[in-house]
Amino acid sequence: MMQPALETATAYLQHYANTHSTVHTSAKITSSVMQWAHQRIVTFLHADLTRYASILAGSGTTAAVNRIASGMAVLRPERDVVLVSMMEHHSNDLPHRQHAGLVEHIPLEMEGTYAGEIDLQALEQLLIKFKGRVNYVAVTGVSNVTGIINPIGKIAALVHRYDAYLLVDGAQMVAHMPVHLERDDIDLFVFSGHKIYAPGSPGVLVGKQSLLSKLEPNQLGGGMVSLVTPYSYQLEESLEAREEAGTPNIFGTVILACVLEVLDQIGMEAIFTQEQALIEQVIKNLSGCPDLKIYGDTDSTRRVGSIAFNIADMDHGLVAALLNDYYGIAVRNECFCAHPYVKEMLKEELFSLDIEADTDEEELFQVNLKRGMVRASFGLYSSAEDIETLGKALRDIVEKREAYLACYEPQQDGSYLHKHFNPAAESLFDPRQVLADYLSL
Repeated sequence: MMQPALETATAYLQHYANTHSTVHTSAKITSSVMQWAHQRIVTFLHADLTRYASILAGSGTTAAVNRIASGMAVLRPERDVVLVSMMEHHSNDLPHRQHAGLVEHIPLEMEGTYAGEIDLQALEQLLIKFKGRVNYVAVTGVSNVTGIINPIGKIAALVHRYDAYLLVDGAQMVAHMPVHLERDDIDLFVFSGHKIYAPGSPGVLVGKQSLLSKLEPNQLGGGMVSLVTPYSYQLEESLEAREEAGTPNIFGTVILACVLEVLDQIGMEAIFTQEQALIEQVIKNLSGCPDLKIYGDTDSTRRVGSIAFNIADMDHGLVAALLNDYYGIAVRNECFCAHPYVKEMLKEELFSLDIEADTDEEELFQVNLKRGMVRASFGLYSSAEDIETLGKALRDIVEKREAYLACYEPQQDGSYLHKHFNPAAESLFDPRQVLADYLSL
Protein backbone atom coordinates (compact mmCIF):
# COMPACT_ATOMS: atom_id res chain seq x y z
CA MET A 1 0.00 0.00 0.00
CA MET A 2 1.33 3.41 -0.96
CA GLN A 3 1.25 5.52 2.21
CA PRO A 4 0.23 8.92 0.73
CA ALA A 5 -2.67 7.23 -1.09
CA LEU A 6 -3.83 5.50 2.09
CA GLU A 7 -3.66 8.71 4.11
CA THR A 8 -5.63 10.65 1.49
CA ALA A 9 -8.31 7.98 1.17
CA THR A 10 -8.60 7.76 4.96
CA ALA A 11 -9.14 11.52 5.12
CA TYR A 12 -11.89 11.15 2.51
CA LEU A 13 -13.77 8.73 4.81
CA GLN A 14 -14.88 11.74 6.87
CA HIS A 15 -17.09 12.59 3.88
CA TYR A 16 -18.02 9.08 2.76
CA ALA A 17 -21.41 8.62 1.11
CA ASN A 18 -22.87 6.53 -1.70
CA THR A 19 -22.68 7.65 -5.29
CA HIS A 20 -25.65 8.35 -7.59
CA SER A 21 -26.70 11.42 -5.63
CA THR A 22 -25.68 15.04 -5.11
CA VAL A 23 -28.50 16.13 -2.82
CA HIS A 24 -26.33 16.47 0.29
CA THR A 25 -22.76 17.62 0.84
CA SER A 26 -21.14 14.21 1.35
CA ALA A 27 -22.84 12.87 -1.77
CA LYS A 28 -21.54 15.82 -3.76
CA ILE A 29 -18.03 15.18 -2.49
CA THR A 30 -18.22 11.46 -3.31
CA SER A 31 -19.59 12.05 -6.79
CA SER A 32 -16.86 14.61 -7.46
CA VAL A 33 -14.13 12.31 -6.14
CA MET A 34 -15.36 9.36 -8.21
CA GLN A 35 -15.49 11.50 -11.35
CA TRP A 36 -11.91 12.61 -10.69
CA ALA A 37 -10.84 8.99 -10.15
CA HIS A 38 -12.32 7.84 -13.46
CA GLN A 39 -10.58 10.69 -15.27
CA ARG A 40 -7.29 10.12 -13.40
CA ILE A 41 -7.25 6.49 -14.56
CA VAL A 42 -7.69 7.45 -18.22
CA THR A 43 -5.14 10.25 -18.23
CA PHE A 44 -2.57 8.07 -16.41
CA LEU A 45 -2.71 5.79 -19.44
CA HIS A 46 -2.13 8.72 -21.80
CA ALA A 47 -5.59 8.56 -23.33
CA ASP A 48 -7.98 11.29 -24.47
CA LEU A 49 -10.99 11.67 -22.17
CA THR A 50 -13.21 12.34 -25.17
CA ARG A 51 -12.27 9.00 -26.74
CA TYR A 52 -11.64 6.65 -23.81
CA ALA A 53 -13.59 5.78 -20.66
CA SER A 54 -12.74 3.82 -17.52
CA ILE A 55 -14.95 1.18 -15.94
CA LEU A 56 -14.47 -0.36 -12.50
CA ALA A 57 -14.55 -4.15 -12.26
CA GLY A 58 -15.02 -6.20 -9.10
CA SER A 59 -12.39 -8.93 -8.79
CA GLY A 60 -9.46 -7.23 -10.48
CA THR A 61 -8.25 -7.94 -13.99
CA THR A 62 -10.21 -11.19 -13.99
CA ALA A 63 -13.55 -9.38 -13.73
CA ALA A 64 -12.57 -6.88 -16.43
CA VAL A 65 -11.55 -9.61 -18.89
CA ASN A 66 -14.72 -11.58 -18.22
CA ARG A 67 -16.72 -8.41 -18.91
CA ILE A 68 -15.08 -8.08 -22.31
CA ALA A 69 -15.22 -11.78 -23.20
CA SER A 70 -18.95 -12.02 -22.55
CA GLY A 71 -19.78 -8.64 -24.08
CA MET A 72 -17.76 -9.06 -27.25
CA ALA A 73 -19.22 -12.51 -27.90
CA VAL A 74 -22.70 -10.96 -27.92
CA LEU A 75 -21.63 -7.89 -29.89
CA ARG A 76 -20.09 -9.79 -32.82
CA PRO A 77 -21.41 -13.37 -32.70
CA GLU A 78 -20.46 -13.96 -36.32
CA ARG A 79 -16.81 -13.46 -35.32
CA ASP A 80 -16.35 -16.61 -33.28
CA VAL A 81 -12.53 -16.73 -33.03
CA VAL A 82 -10.34 -15.12 -30.37
CA LEU A 83 -6.53 -15.20 -30.61
CA VAL A 84 -4.70 -15.45 -27.28
CA SER A 85 -0.95 -15.58 -26.78
CA MET A 86 0.84 -18.59 -25.28
CA MET A 87 2.18 -16.48 -22.40
CA GLU A 88 -1.15 -15.37 -20.93
CA HIS A 89 -2.21 -15.50 -17.31
CA HIS A 90 -5.30 -17.68 -16.91
CA SER A 91 -7.33 -14.49 -16.37
CA ASN A 92 -6.69 -13.51 -19.99
CA ASP A 93 -7.22 -17.00 -21.40
CA LEU A 94 -9.99 -18.94 -19.70
CA PRO A 95 -12.75 -16.28 -20.03
CA HIS A 96 -12.26 -16.29 -23.81
CA ARG A 97 -12.45 -20.08 -23.89
CA GLN A 98 -15.79 -19.87 -22.11
CA HIS A 99 -17.40 -17.30 -24.40
CA ALA A 100 -15.70 -17.61 -27.80
CA GLY A 101 -16.44 -20.36 -30.29
CA LEU A 102 -12.74 -21.04 -30.81
CA VAL A 103 -9.59 -19.85 -29.05
CA GLU A 104 -6.28 -20.19 -30.91
CA HIS A 105 -2.97 -19.59 -29.13
CA ILE A 106 -0.33 -17.36 -30.71
CA PRO A 107 3.21 -18.86 -30.65
CA LEU A 108 6.20 -17.01 -29.22
CA GLU A 109 9.56 -16.08 -30.65
CA MET A 110 11.98 -18.91 -29.87
CA GLU A 111 10.84 -22.04 -28.07
CA GLY A 112 11.44 -23.78 -24.79
CA THR A 113 13.58 -22.30 -22.03
CA TYR A 114 14.25 -18.99 -23.76
CA ALA A 115 10.80 -18.31 -25.22
CA GLY A 116 10.50 -14.63 -25.99
CA GLU A 117 7.82 -12.13 -27.00
CA ILE A 118 4.83 -12.82 -29.24
CA ASP A 119 5.77 -13.95 -32.75
CA LEU A 120 4.29 -11.28 -35.04
CA GLN A 121 4.61 -13.43 -38.16
CA ALA A 122 2.73 -16.26 -36.47
CA LEU A 123 0.08 -13.79 -35.34
CA GLU A 124 -0.43 -12.54 -38.88
CA GLN A 125 -0.68 -16.10 -40.20
CA LEU A 126 -3.49 -16.76 -37.72
CA LEU A 127 -5.23 -13.52 -38.68
CA ILE A 128 -5.08 -14.59 -42.33
CA LYS A 129 -6.18 -18.14 -41.56
CA PHE A 130 -9.27 -16.92 -39.69
CA LYS A 131 -9.85 -13.75 -41.71
CA GLY A 132 -13.35 -12.42 -41.14
CA ARG A 133 -13.81 -14.57 -38.03
CA VAL A 134 -11.42 -12.99 -35.50
CA ASN A 135 -13.36 -10.91 -33.00
CA TYR A 136 -10.38 -9.68 -31.00
CA VAL A 137 -6.82 -10.54 -30.00
CA ALA A 138 -5.98 -10.80 -26.29
CA VAL A 139 -2.35 -10.37 -25.22
CA THR A 140 -0.42 -9.41 -22.13
CA GLY A 141 1.62 -6.22 -22.16
CA VAL A 142 4.23 -7.78 -19.87
CA SER A 143 4.44 -11.44 -18.85
CA ASN A 144 3.66 -12.04 -15.19
CA VAL A 145 6.14 -14.97 -15.25
CA THR A 146 9.25 -13.63 -16.98
CA GLY A 147 8.64 -9.88 -17.25
CA ILE A 148 9.08 -10.02 -21.04
CA ILE A 149 7.61 -6.97 -22.78
CA ASN A 150 5.45 -7.41 -25.87
CA PRO A 151 5.53 -4.87 -28.76
CA ILE A 152 1.97 -3.67 -28.20
CA GLY A 153 2.04 -0.88 -30.80
CA LYS A 154 3.09 -3.28 -33.56
CA ILE A 155 0.54 -5.85 -32.45
CA ALA A 156 -2.25 -3.25 -32.50
CA ALA A 157 -1.39 -2.11 -36.02
CA LEU A 158 -1.39 -5.70 -37.25
CA VAL A 159 -4.64 -6.63 -35.52
CA HIS A 160 -6.49 -3.58 -36.85
CA ARG A 161 -5.35 -4.38 -40.38
CA TYR A 162 -7.59 -7.45 -40.19
CA ASP A 163 -10.58 -5.65 -38.66
CA ALA A 164 -10.14 -7.13 -35.20
CA TYR A 165 -9.91 -5.43 -31.82
CA LEU A 166 -7.01 -5.59 -29.36
CA LEU A 167 -7.40 -6.37 -25.65
CA VAL A 168 -4.26 -5.82 -23.56
CA ASP A 169 -3.83 -7.35 -20.12
CA GLY A 170 -1.85 -4.63 -18.38
CA ALA A 171 -1.84 -6.13 -14.89
CA GLN A 172 1.93 -6.70 -14.94
CA MET A 173 2.64 -3.69 -17.12
CA VAL A 174 0.97 -0.69 -15.56
CA ALA A 175 3.10 -0.46 -12.39
CA HIS A 176 6.43 -0.81 -14.18
CA MET A 177 6.42 1.22 -17.39
CA PRO A 178 4.54 3.97 -19.25
CA VAL A 179 1.36 2.95 -21.08
CA HIS A 180 0.20 4.94 -24.12
CA LEU A 181 -3.30 3.88 -25.15
CA GLU A 182 -3.67 6.68 -27.67
CA ARG A 183 -0.26 6.34 -29.30
CA ASP A 184 -0.45 2.55 -29.58
CA ASP A 185 -4.13 2.63 -30.61
CA ILE A 186 -5.19 0.11 -27.96
CA ASP A 187 -8.90 -0.69 -27.99
CA LEU A 188 -9.26 -2.25 -24.54
CA PHE A 189 -6.86 -2.24 -21.58
CA VAL A 190 -7.34 -3.98 -18.23
CA PHE A 191 -5.39 -3.99 -14.97
CA SER A 192 -5.72 -4.64 -11.23
CA GLY A 193 -5.37 -2.00 -8.55
CA HIS A 194 -3.66 -4.43 -6.17
CA LYS A 195 -0.81 -4.78 -8.67
CA ILE A 196 -0.09 -1.07 -8.50
CA TYR A 197 0.36 -0.41 -4.76
CA ALA A 198 -3.40 -0.12 -4.09
CA PRO A 199 -4.59 -3.35 -2.40
CA GLY A 200 -8.33 -3.43 -1.87
CA SER A 201 -9.07 -1.41 -4.99
CA PRO A 202 -11.09 -2.73 -7.94
CA GLY A 203 -9.97 -3.95 -11.30
CA VAL A 204 -10.15 -1.51 -14.18
CA LEU A 205 -11.23 -1.65 -17.80
CA VAL A 206 -10.28 1.30 -20.00
CA GLY A 207 -11.48 1.29 -23.57
CA LYS A 208 -12.50 3.32 -26.56
CA GLN A 209 -15.90 4.85 -25.95
CA SER A 210 -16.94 3.99 -29.49
CA LEU A 211 -16.56 0.30 -28.62
CA LEU A 212 -17.67 0.27 -24.98
CA SER A 213 -20.88 2.12 -25.83
CA LYS A 214 -21.94 -0.83 -28.01
CA LEU A 215 -21.72 -3.34 -25.15
CA GLU A 216 -24.86 -4.07 -23.18
CA PRO A 217 -24.29 -3.87 -19.39
CA ASN A 218 -23.97 -7.33 -17.89
CA GLN A 219 -25.21 -6.24 -14.46
CA LEU A 220 -28.40 -4.32 -13.82
CA GLY A 221 -29.46 -2.50 -10.68
CA GLY A 222 -29.59 0.84 -8.98
CA GLY A 223 -27.70 3.87 -10.20
CA MET A 224 -27.20 2.84 -13.82
CA VAL A 225 -30.64 3.74 -15.15
CA SER A 226 -32.28 7.12 -15.74
CA LEU A 227 -35.85 5.85 -15.93
CA VAL A 228 -37.64 2.64 -14.93
CA THR A 229 -41.29 1.79 -15.66
CA PRO A 230 -43.16 -1.43 -14.92
CA TYR A 231 -42.37 -2.60 -18.44
CA SER A 232 -39.08 -0.98 -19.49
CA TYR A 233 -35.98 0.87 -18.37
CA GLN A 234 -33.63 3.45 -19.84
CA LEU A 235 -29.87 3.31 -19.28
CA GLU A 236 -27.83 6.30 -18.15
CA GLU A 237 -25.92 7.99 -20.97
CA SER A 238 -22.65 7.96 -19.04
CA LEU A 239 -20.60 4.83 -19.72
CA GLU A 240 -19.19 4.88 -16.20
CA ALA A 241 -22.67 5.09 -14.66
CA ARG A 242 -24.02 2.30 -16.86
CA GLU A 243 -21.33 -0.05 -15.59
CA GLU A 244 -21.70 0.80 -11.90
CA ALA A 245 -24.87 -0.99 -10.87
CA GLY A 246 -25.11 -0.82 -7.09
CA THR A 247 -22.52 0.68 -4.77
CA PRO A 248 -19.01 0.70 -6.27
CA ASN A 249 -15.81 0.17 -4.31
CA ILE A 250 -15.50 3.88 -3.52
CA PHE A 251 -12.71 3.69 -0.92
CA GLY A 252 -10.58 1.39 -3.09
CA THR A 253 -11.15 3.58 -6.13
CA VAL A 254 -9.97 6.68 -4.26
CA ILE A 255 -6.81 4.85 -3.16
CA LEU A 256 -6.13 3.71 -6.72
CA ALA A 257 -6.57 7.19 -8.20
CA CYS A 258 -4.25 8.66 -5.54
CA VAL A 259 -1.58 6.05 -6.34
CA LEU A 260 -1.77 6.93 -10.03
CA GLU A 261 -1.39 10.61 -9.15
CA VAL A 262 1.78 9.88 -7.14
CA LEU A 263 3.23 7.64 -9.86
CA ASP A 264 2.62 10.32 -12.46
CA GLN A 265 4.47 12.83 -10.31
CA ILE A 266 7.41 10.45 -9.96
CA GLY A 267 7.25 9.71 -13.70
CA MET A 268 6.64 6.27 -15.16
CA GLU A 269 9.55 6.67 -17.56
CA ALA A 270 11.89 7.17 -14.60
CA ILE A 271 10.40 4.13 -12.85
CA PHE A 272 10.82 2.05 -16.00
CA THR A 273 14.46 3.10 -16.40
CA GLN A 274 15.26 2.29 -12.77
CA GLU A 275 13.59 -1.13 -12.91
CA GLN A 276 15.31 -2.08 -16.16
CA ALA A 277 18.63 -1.32 -14.48
CA LEU A 278 17.61 -3.68 -11.67
CA ILE A 279 16.63 -6.38 -14.16
CA GLU A 280 19.97 -6.05 -15.93
CA GLN A 281 21.73 -6.33 -12.57
CA VAL A 282 19.77 -9.40 -11.46
CA ILE A 283 20.34 -11.22 -14.76
CA LYS A 284 24.09 -10.59 -14.53
CA ASN A 285 24.13 -11.56 -10.87
CA LEU A 286 22.14 -14.77 -11.22
CA SER A 287 23.80 -15.81 -14.48
CA GLY A 288 26.97 -16.44 -12.48
CA CYS A 289 25.19 -18.62 -9.93
CA PRO A 290 26.08 -22.32 -10.33
CA ASP A 291 23.26 -24.63 -11.48
CA LEU A 292 20.78 -21.75 -11.84
CA LYS A 293 18.68 -21.37 -14.99
CA ILE A 294 16.81 -18.17 -15.92
CA TYR A 295 13.71 -18.63 -18.07
CA GLY A 296 12.64 -16.53 -21.04
CA ASP A 297 14.56 -14.19 -23.30
CA THR A 298 17.39 -12.83 -21.14
CA ASP A 299 17.73 -9.52 -23.04
CA SER A 300 17.25 -7.11 -20.12
CA THR A 301 16.01 -4.33 -22.44
CA ARG A 302 12.94 -6.44 -23.21
CA ARG A 303 12.00 -7.26 -19.60
CA VAL A 304 10.66 -5.52 -16.53
CA GLY A 305 9.14 -6.37 -13.17
CA SER A 306 10.05 -10.02 -12.55
CA ILE A 307 12.38 -12.93 -13.26
CA ALA A 308 11.73 -16.69 -13.13
CA PHE A 309 14.40 -19.30 -12.41
CA ASN A 310 15.17 -22.78 -11.11
CA ILE A 311 18.13 -24.43 -9.41
CA ALA A 312 19.12 -27.75 -10.97
CA ASP A 313 17.95 -30.82 -9.06
CA MET A 314 16.12 -28.73 -6.46
CA ASP A 315 12.35 -28.51 -6.23
CA HIS A 316 11.13 -24.94 -6.76
CA GLY A 317 8.98 -25.37 -3.63
CA LEU A 318 12.05 -26.02 -1.52
CA VAL A 319 13.94 -23.05 -2.98
CA ALA A 320 10.97 -20.76 -2.28
CA ALA A 321 10.72 -22.05 1.31
CA LEU A 322 14.44 -21.56 1.91
CA LEU A 323 14.39 -18.00 0.59
CA ASN A 324 11.51 -17.19 2.92
CA ASP A 325 12.61 -19.03 6.05
CA TYR A 326 16.35 -18.32 6.06
CA TYR A 327 16.71 -15.06 4.11
CA GLY A 328 13.41 -13.20 4.52
CA ILE A 329 12.92 -13.04 0.74
CA ALA A 330 9.31 -13.45 -0.40
CA VAL A 331 9.01 -15.15 -3.78
CA ARG A 332 6.28 -17.03 -5.59
CA ASN A 333 6.69 -20.52 -7.06
CA GLU A 334 4.83 -23.14 -9.12
CA CYS A 335 3.17 -22.00 -12.39
CA PHE A 336 1.89 -18.49 -11.62
CA CYS A 337 -1.56 -19.10 -13.20
CA ALA A 338 0.16 -19.40 -16.59
CA HIS A 339 0.37 -23.17 -17.08
CA PRO A 340 0.77 -23.35 -20.91
CA TYR A 341 3.58 -20.76 -20.85
CA VAL A 342 5.46 -22.42 -17.97
CA LYS A 343 5.06 -25.83 -19.56
CA GLU A 344 6.52 -24.49 -22.83
CA MET A 345 9.63 -23.22 -21.04
CA LEU A 346 9.99 -26.43 -19.04
CA LYS A 347 9.53 -28.84 -21.93
CA GLU A 348 13.24 -29.59 -22.26
CA GLU A 349 13.33 -30.73 -18.63
CA LEU A 350 10.12 -32.70 -19.10
CA PHE A 351 11.40 -34.46 -22.21
CA SER A 352 14.69 -35.28 -20.49
CA LEU A 353 12.88 -37.38 -17.90
CA ASP A 354 12.45 -41.12 -18.35
CA ILE A 355 8.68 -41.03 -18.83
CA GLU A 356 6.54 -43.35 -20.90
CA ALA A 357 5.54 -41.89 -24.26
CA ASP A 358 1.83 -42.47 -23.64
CA THR A 359 1.79 -40.62 -20.29
CA ASP A 360 -1.11 -38.18 -20.41
CA GLU A 361 -0.48 -34.43 -20.22
CA GLU A 362 -1.90 -33.94 -16.74
CA GLU A 363 0.18 -36.73 -15.21
CA LEU A 364 3.29 -35.51 -17.01
CA PHE A 365 2.92 -32.02 -15.60
CA GLN A 366 2.65 -33.31 -12.05
CA VAL A 367 6.22 -34.60 -12.03
CA ASN A 368 7.40 -32.93 -8.86
CA LEU A 369 10.81 -31.48 -9.74
CA LYS A 370 9.75 -30.20 -13.16
CA ARG A 371 6.34 -28.64 -12.74
CA GLY A 372 7.18 -25.08 -11.82
CA MET A 373 9.66 -22.27 -11.24
CA VAL A 374 10.59 -19.65 -8.66
CA ARG A 375 9.75 -16.01 -9.43
CA ALA A 376 11.27 -12.91 -7.87
CA SER A 377 9.40 -9.64 -8.46
CA PHE A 378 10.53 -6.03 -8.29
CA GLY A 379 8.89 -2.67 -7.72
CA LEU A 380 9.35 0.88 -6.44
CA TYR A 381 10.69 -0.51 -3.17
CA SER A 382 13.42 -2.66 -4.76
CA SER A 383 17.09 -1.70 -4.59
CA ALA A 384 20.48 -2.82 -5.82
CA GLU A 385 21.13 -4.17 -2.31
CA ASP A 386 18.08 -6.42 -2.67
CA ILE A 387 19.57 -7.90 -5.83
CA GLU A 388 22.85 -8.61 -4.08
CA THR A 389 20.99 -10.24 -1.20
CA LEU A 390 19.04 -12.51 -3.57
CA GLY A 391 22.22 -13.54 -5.41
CA LYS A 392 24.07 -14.34 -2.19
CA ALA A 393 21.11 -16.32 -0.88
CA LEU A 394 20.86 -18.47 -4.00
CA ARG A 395 24.59 -19.18 -4.02
CA ASP A 396 24.38 -20.17 -0.38
CA ILE A 397 21.44 -22.49 -1.13
CA VAL A 398 23.38 -24.20 -3.94
CA GLU A 399 26.42 -24.64 -1.70
CA LYS A 400 24.46 -26.04 1.27
CA ARG A 401 21.64 -27.81 -0.55
CA GLU A 402 22.10 -31.17 1.19
CA ALA A 403 22.12 -29.65 4.65
CA TYR A 404 19.03 -27.58 3.88
CA LEU A 405 17.17 -30.52 2.37
CA ALA A 406 17.61 -32.48 5.59
CA CYS A 407 15.74 -29.73 7.47
CA TYR A 408 12.51 -29.97 5.46
CA GLU A 409 9.58 -32.34 5.03
CA PRO A 410 8.05 -32.38 1.53
CA GLN A 411 4.23 -32.07 1.53
CA GLN A 412 1.76 -33.70 -0.82
CA ASP A 413 0.76 -30.33 -2.27
CA GLY A 414 4.36 -29.68 -3.38
CA SER A 415 5.26 -27.31 -0.54
CA TYR A 416 7.98 -27.86 2.08
CA LEU A 417 7.72 -27.44 5.84
CA HIS A 418 10.72 -26.90 8.08
CA LYS A 419 11.05 -29.64 10.70
CA HIS A 420 11.70 -27.17 13.53
CA PHE A 421 10.58 -23.73 12.30
CA ASN A 422 6.94 -23.55 11.28
CA PRO A 423 5.13 -20.71 13.05
CA ALA A 424 1.36 -20.61 12.58
CA ALA A 425 0.05 -17.56 10.75
CA GLU A 426 -2.04 -16.63 13.80
CA SER A 427 1.11 -16.37 15.92
CA LEU A 428 2.45 -13.69 13.57
CA PHE A 429 -0.79 -11.80 13.03
CA ASP A 430 -4.18 -12.54 14.57
CA PRO A 431 -6.90 -10.02 13.63
CA ARG A 432 -9.01 -11.12 16.62
CA GLN A 433 -6.22 -10.26 19.04
CA VAL A 434 -5.47 -6.92 17.41
CA LEU A 435 -9.18 -6.08 17.50
CA ALA A 436 -9.39 -7.12 21.15
CA ASP A 437 -6.43 -4.87 21.97
CA TYR A 438 -8.16 -1.88 20.38
CA LEU A 439 -11.46 -2.60 22.12
CA SER A 440 -9.72 -2.77 25.49
CA LEU A 441 -8.34 0.76 25.17
